[in-house]
Amino acid sequence: MQLLAIALYSTDGRRRVLDFKPGALNVITGESETGKSALLEIFEYCTGRNTLQVPVGPIIDSVSWYAALFQLDGTRAFVARPAPESSKTTSTRAMLIFGTHLSLPDVDQLAVNTDSATLRRQLGQHIGITENRYQSSTDRADRAIEAHLGHATLLCLQGQSDIASKDRLFHRQGEPYVAEALKATLPYFLGVVTYDQARKLAQLAAARDQLAEAESNYAQARRANDAAGATLSALWHEAHVLGMVPPQAPLDRTAVLETLATAVASASEPEPDDIQHEQRAAELQQECNRLRDRLRALAADRQTLLSENVAASEFTVSAHIPRDRLASLTLLAPLEDNTTDRPHSDESACPLCGSVLPAPDPTVAALRHSLHRLSEQLDGMEATRPARHAALEAVGRRVAQLRHQLLATEKALQALTAGQEASASLSQQAQADFARGRIHGVLSTLHHTAETELARLRRLQETAASRVRALEGELDPSREWERLKARLVPVGQDISLWAHQLRLEHWGGSARLDLDELTLFVGTSAGPTPLSRIGSGANWVGYHVLAHLALHRYFVRHNRPVPRILILDQPTQAWYQSDATSDTTPSENTDRAATERLFHLINEIVCDMAPDLQVIVCDHINLPDPWFQQAVVQNWRAGDKLIPQDWVDTIDRPRM
Repeated sequence: MQLLAIALYSTDGRRRVLDFKPGALNVITGESETGKSALLEIFEYCTGRNTLQVPVGPIIDSVSWYAALFQLDGTRAFVARPAPESSKTTSTRAMLIFGTHLSLPDVDQLAVNTDSATLRRQLGQHIGITENRYQSSTDRADRAIEAHLGHATLLCLQGQSDIASKDRLFHRQGEPYVAEALKATLPYFLGVVTYDQARKLAQLAAARDQLAEAESNYAQARRANDAAGATLSALWHEAHVLGMVPPQAPLDRTAVLETLATAVASASEPEPDDIQHEQRAAELQQECNRLRDRLRALAADRQTLLSENVAASEFTVSAHIPRDRLASLTLLAPLEDNTTDRPHSDESACPLCGSVLPAPDPTVAALRHSLHRLSEQLDGMEATRPARHAALEAVGRRVAQLRHQLLATEKALQALTAGQEASASLSQQAQADFARGRIHGVLSTLHHTAETELARLRRLQETAASRVRALEGELDPSREWERLKARLVPVGQDISLWAHQLRLEHWGGSARLDLDELTLFVGTSAGPTPLSRIGSGANWVGYHVLAHLALHRYFVRHNRPVPRILILDQPTQAWYQSDATSDTTPSENTDRAATERLFHLINEIVCDMAPDLQVIVCDHINLPDPWFQQAVVQNWRAGDKLIPQDWVDTIDRPRM
């Protein structure tokens, strides 16, 4: 996608056309305040931006439509955008048509047929921007960003304030959300993000949802299976009271299920005994009371351990303060064991004035003893910490076991009581049939949960987890980071090579783009240094131009979906603060030499990549060299401007 023409339509139907050469260097030179910088805003508006930021004045007053004619692969695209309504700066209305031999239409043929979002999507599809909703594997789905033509356009423009900035490398980088969008979409434009990443991310999100559902279902089944243990114990107690099974149940759950199923299917007629019922109920009640007492005792033990933990922590924190203060004693030379040769000193006397102290200061030896004692106590507290944690875990496990036993015993008691109430008015045969039917119904549920459903849910969970792991492996952020670094290597190499040709500062060091910081790092004697810490406007402008030329060279070589256009506004501003024409003599020859090197390099790179890159430069400079004059497509001097004077006169006439 390259620019063939920009057209402005006046409010009275006249047309101003600026033609451009594809695959070549195009220079628009002219004096200040002729409208050169407005071309970037018009280009961005014609590629789908909703806001038009041209300066207030003749452009706003006289132009009714802004249009651009683009050359695509095998076809052309004409885009027209009506000017925003009066007092507004935004509009979503647009006109878009495609055709092999399109030319600029007359004003009466302009009509809105789409909006800016559709415009970006359709133009983006023509240059190869496919579905690419980018989302880091660690991000939420609502943070995903889809790269579109608007993001690609940010890589094609360097405004006057962009190109000389030491803090911003990309167009509009300082605006809200633009930096975040650049960080998210640059990996796609560099080819780091695979073409099917959007599909894989959607599959990963679905797989994670399935895994969460499978884990929830399996956890519920596990809880039901654990509760089934208590239910099974209650059934055994009930069957024992009815004389179907012996008092002690087998340890293996499968054996319990088989024994109960056999007892239920048996044709023998149990003869329940009311005395036996009451005796069994009393035993179960006693067992419940015993378990509750044991649980209360364990709760008291747990509370004691927790209190000891709190007290130990408080003591440790408090003891660390004096110990840290006394730790400076270790810097002193150790006391000699033999002190008999030392002169005796009165420790109750002040060493300065000699007066008697009411409370003698502690000696170094006493302070060392206190430090040693505190250290031993703290070491002892730390040594007992694992034992306290182990004791708490043991108490927790025992509490869980007793609660399980209590639940089973309570269920058995409830079942026994319910069975007595339900069968009080029934005959012995009816009571036996009732008990067998109830036990059989519960056993059917337990068989299903334990043997079939639980295993099925476990398999579903393992399958979902395996799927998630596989997709996460394919979308591994570390692999993505490695691919990104590899693709930025040739970009940095080109910048380093060209910096030598432009004689920029630190040209001998390796250069690299940092997409986390959205800046350029250059190797210096102090190590990798960001652009913001490299002095002089000449370096800032030079490295900006080289960084974007290197990026576009990469885009061309790897056939990435970015327009083959780079627009540079005022790249010579670091050397010339005013108009520079062919007959202008710079104050220093080095300024002219630097600008000539810059334009020579741009022209060489464009020629090397022809016809795959178009560079448009808007600047004051007008070099007399034939190759430069051949690149000049507009020379706005001697009254020539973007908006013709007769348009301005027409606007002003009604106001006179």
